[in-house]
Amino acid sequence: GNKQKLWHATLRRCKLGDDGRGLQLCTDAKCSLCKIISTGFQKRFSLSSGMFGQGLYATTASSKAAGYSRNSQASKYKAVLLNSVVVGKAYETDDAMNGATAPPPGYNSVCGLPGNGLKYDETCVYDDNAILPTYLVLYDA
Repeated sequence: GNKQKLWHATLRRCKLGDDGRGLQLCTDAKCSLCKIISTGFQKRFSLSSGMFGQGLYATTASSKAAGYSRNSQASKYKAVLLNSVVVGKAYETDDAMNGATAPPPGYNSVCGLPGNGLKYDETCVYDDNAILPTYLVLYDA
């Protein structure tokens, strides 16, 4: 199938990876970063207000993903995940699909093309098993 390496970022409520802390995952149920790393992506926790509805979003542009990297504690680092995403047969569009909970029939994912308010590409999968975090990247913000 069509598998790609795509970026995703989310809320980090802990200091995972900060100087001297090592890579010990936290147990805070609201730390989206550690939850994704430990149990994988879960669509049920995603917002339904995304451009392509309730799904799991990733992009080829690390800078776009970085815009979603948030810390709830002071840290000089930001975090993004590089993921292995099974895109399969992608429905390509530059139109919003508000409220969607699945790709159109015959497709495995939705790929938003730049244009119509989308500056960078965006891929949305609707199956938890279609996206796997493979690398954690911490960078000095």
